[in-house]
Amino acid sequence: MTTLISAVIVFSLLIFFHELGHFSVAKLVGVKVHEFAIGMGPKLLKHKKGETTYSLRALPIGGFVMMEGEMEASDDEKAFNKKPIWARMAVFVAGAVMNFVLGFIIFVILTLMQPVVTQPVIGELTPGLPAEKAGLLPGDRIIKLNDYKVHIQNDVRYFLDKNGDKPVDITVLRNGEKLIYRIVPEYDPGYQSYMIGYTAKGVPKNLLNVPKNAFYQTVFYSKVIVKSLVDLVTGREALNQLSGPVGMVQGIGTAARSGFESVALLAAFISINLGIFNLLPIPALDGSKILFLLVAGIRRKPIDPEKEGIITVIGFGFLILLLIYATFNDILRITGH
Repeated sequence: MTTLISAVIVFSLLIFFHELGHFSVAKLVGVKVHEFAIGMGPKLLKHKKGETTYSLRALPIGGFVMMEGEMEASDDEKAFNKKPIWARMAVFVAGAVMNFVLGFIIFVILTLMQPVVTQPVIGELTPGLPAEKAGLLPGDRIIKLNDYKVHIQNDVRYFLDKNGDKPVDITVLRNGEKLIYRIVPEYDPGYQSYMIGYTAKGVPKNLLNVPKNAFYQTVFYSKVIVKSLVDLVTGREALNQLSGPVGMVQGIGTAARSGFESVALLAAFISINLGIFNLLPIPALDGSKILFLLVAGIRRKPIDPEKEGIITVIGFGFLILLLIYATFNDILRITGH
């Protein structure tokens, strides 16, 4: 029951923020919105205010913003199809943007819950390990690993795990001076990761470092997700690592048993993932609609609605197949096959 409740809350929150993005910008640019719905299927609750009906539906598996003139041409001056291309593109982009905003808000909350803001600054060195041997000192701020820029401690962990035991040029800032040290990380069987041997320093929270940390956490997870997608497409990552709704629900359930912070972190990750995925130029996603509008703007001529519809149907079929495959992977992982 805990898993189900947690999953419904998380998915409803993600859907609400995504659709709120579409809805807010649609209203801002003067588009008539007939309905703003959270969930799919039969209506459980509804309230009409002005020209818009706000509804909560039975199945928490999606949501929608029904706009005048989006699906078919309309002569209404407030119709979606009557608005300039930049305004229509802004409406589609806004959903993904709000997913990033939600991720940022969650990271602000998580940062505020911590006693200090952890920085990529050396607090204590572990005797006998590479960092001490190389000459790093407490107070050194790590700003670069080879050519990889470091903003938060997660950057260091991620880079070292990907780098393995290969030598690393670590650039640190010490008393305003940049210094470079070459270090060979060592594998720690206890943590099952590569380390250089230091404890990160925490600093008191303030109005600057809390949002700054949340921003770079959002950027960090965005980079990780994009890198994972690229690895899947290029074959560097096995396609059977792809996860779907079943895997997400299981992950949320596991996180729920660990506490609020784990659920919140997973919700932020899924929200950012949703934002990035929706911007992909795959038919039926917001990214494809943005691409169609961009092409129409360049051609100065709208794309044939019939052709766009066919492409969208094909894209939707592809997404369904991808969803089935991801669900199959989830089931195999759960059953241990």
